[in-house]
Amino acid sequence: MAKISLKIKLRHLTPEEKKRRWRRIGLAVFYLAAAFLGVFFGAYFAIRQNLPSVSDLETFKPYIISSVYAEGGEVVKEFAINRRVEVPYAKIPDVLKKAILATEDPRFFKHGGIDLRGILRAVRENLRPGKRNGRPQGGSTITQQLATSLFLSREVTLRRKLKEAFLSLQIEKRYSKEKILEMYCNQFYLGHGVYGVETASQQFFGKSVSDLNLEEAALITGIFRGPSIYSPYNAPELTLRRRNHVLNRMVEEGYLTRAQADETAKKPLGVLPLKRTSSDFGAYYFEEVRKYVEKTYGSDALYRQGLKIYTTLNPAYQKYAEQAVSARLRIIDKQLGWRPVKRNMLAEGRPKPEEVWLESWATTTPDVGEIAEAIVLTAAKDEAVVKMKKYTGRITNKGIAWTKVKALDQILKPGDLIQVKVTALDKDNKPLFEGSLDQEPALQGAFLAIEPQTGKIKAMVGGLSFRSSEFNRAVQALRQAGSAIKPFLYTAALENGFTPATRISDEPTNFVDKWSGKIWAPPNYDGKHKGAVTLRIGLEESRNVVTAKIVESISPQVGVDYCRKFGLTSTIYPYLSLSLGSFEVTLMEMVSGFSAFPNKGIRVKPYVITRIEDKDGNVLEESKVEAVQVVSPQTAFLMTNLLRGVIQRGTAAAAASLEKPLAGKTGTTNDFTDAWFIGFSPSLCAGVWVGNDQKVEIADKHSGAVAALPVWIDFFKNVIEDEKKRSQAEGGPPIPVMEQFDVPSNISFIDIDRKTGFLATPTCLWPLREAFLAGTEPNRFCTIEDHMMILDYYSVDKAKEERD
Repeated sequence: MAKISLKIKLRHLTPEEKKRRWRRIGLAVFYLAAAFLGVFFGAYFAIRQNLPSVSDLETFKPYIISSVYAEGGEVVKEFAINRRVEVPYAKIPDVLKKAILATEDPRFFKHGGIDLRGILRAVRENLRPGKRNGRPQGGSTITQQLATSLFLSREVTLRRKLKEAFLSLQIEKRYSKEKILEMYCNQFYLGHGVYGVETASQQFFGKSVSDLNLEEAALITGIFRGPSIYSPYNAPELTLRRRNHVLNRMVEEGYLTRAQADETAKKPLGVLPLKRTSSDFGAYYFEEVRKYVEKTYGSDALYRQGLKIYTTLNPAYQKYAEQAVSARLRIIDKQLGWRPVKRNMLAEGRPKPEEVWLESWATTTPDVGEIAEAIVLTAAKDEAVVKMKKYTGRITNKGIAWTKVKALDQILKPGDLIQVKVTALDKDNKPLFEGSLDQEPALQGAFLAIEPQTGKIKAMVGGLSFRSSEFNRAVQALRQAGSAIKPFLYTAALENGFTPATRISDEPTNFVDKWSGKIWAPPNYDGKHKGAVTLRIGLEESRNVVTAKIVESISPQVGVDYCRKFGLTSTIYPYLSLSLGSFEVTLMEMVSGFSAFPNKGIRVKPYVITRIEDKDGNVLEESKVEAVQVVSPQTAFLMTNLLRGVIQRGTAAAAASLEKPLAGKTGTTNDFTDAWFIGFSPSLCAGVWVGNDQKVEIADKHSGAVAALPVWIDFFKNVIEDEKKRSQAEGGPPIPVMEQFDVPSNISFIDIDRKTGFLATPTCLWPLREAFLAGTEPNRFCTIEDHMMILDYYSVDKAKEERD
């Protein structure tokens, strides 16, 4: 009708009027076209303004976890601000791919980046009455979501949506569908500091993404849409419903049968505890790693660039060391009695202690033998009920004699934060356990194990708990060495005219200090003197007078020089008191120095990192062995042989039953403030220090043999047991062939009388096959007169003499 009307009107116009009319229509069309093109190109350039290029994906570097590897290649620690581990498409299981496609983008492999059908489906779903109050569905494809995540903000504007669409089309042109889905799986944040499906799988289920089952894949898929909403820890019920929604979508898309979905929907979330790795395991070791890498490469490289840090750590040794230190400190601490509880949940304003979750609870389930924090719920005379993790426990007044009280309610009240040792779990009712009262020691300890031949630090304990104190007593604490210093001084003696059979008089002696002119009379630990003793006995029994006479003979300055040779760096004065270890050292220095003995006199600089690679495997740094010949192989062996006697008969005789050639030395300072034991096998050198951070007494008569040696023994027991099991697994005998200390050339073995130092005869009561540097052996046989000159030669209880 409009056309007919226009024709009628035009028929009544003159030719000139028609011409003018068509000119006006043409101009209108022109202006409309110009306006349309202006809007189009304006929108186009607005979209393109500051729009990143999808080629940036080629060089896109998301923040990636830096991993720390133990000596066996397993990951034992991670450093990251954002936790992310990228995985290739082939490693992503089909069940996860199908779950993601069904829920986020069913037509992913059919569209070109924008799915109009998907948008209409989302609109239809959102208009359904049952959906109006729920979370609205989006129409964005996987490619659009990836574009927004990588390049755009989350603002809801037309301009941002247009940019998203443009980038999606460009991504689809440049990359395959498989690559886009791979980037999608690796890019997205999935809550609790984790990015990507591999890290999420490890966080939630403790397994690689390739091992996910149906319900696990559905849970991770459900989190993609809103990690701040769907958290299996913060909102488990909502997350369960979301997981089951994913299962329903998989049914609708034909990936599952209804029966499969319904059966899977009955299963719980099954996630592991959020915090399940003890912050204390290897914490002091990893802190040394962190400090070095951050200082060398910067914090950005450590926390964001996915470094691969390969270390010398032996996880089994680390576990044994931590257990041994903790056990011994607790035994000593209990001898000192109960200390009042410091924290109470009720006093801190926590009205429901049974609902509190402590940061120290790394798992949800306690283990038999575990000592962990617990909260007192009720306390009576004979029994207290406590909460530990998700379990309720019962402790009785049995075995609390160490507290010096008889009733539990005298020292405990509801809300108290205490330590409990789990003694039994109720097999019929798992959330219940039996326990015994414990407490965190005030005493501290340190441990260090080094492989002598390489300098690799296999285990490090810097204190009882890194969470309580980050001060590393293995490498930072300067403490008096006590008698543990004596092997370095005896080594100096062996290279300055002494032999293992040299006799020294152990008698009260007043020494004149050449520096101060003062008189110094060192006492022996047992307060006794034995007359003439051999150098061997002087070391085995740690006779202070004997050591002082040795230092006086070789000169204190020579003693200082040898301490320097063995790697001690602290200030050491050439005083005679050097013989008692009056100066301060670190445990690291002591263990490193001792490691030269089983390594033929060579001291290798200790280290914790063997290699550092970037995320692509390019080597950034590789360790170089730094070694120095401290003493000759002959001297090192003679000293090792002497130190074996310390364990076989001397102050460390408690370790004599261990099935391995071992050597070492105890150390105790004045007033029992520091206790040491440093010892070694042919392939491992380890040291222990026990003491208080303030230089006060450990406990009465707690020498190195009492406080430190048991830690070393417990550690080596486990190491030896591992060697037995490994030998059996490899088809060897139950007890492996014993390692031996290598005997260098120019060493001779002669039978002597251990107490007189002369060549043994049938009448000698103390025969011993002794090692000597060839040409320094005793030159005469022992006589009855020699026996008579030794005060305790005819000891009534020879067995006790051997033990002492």
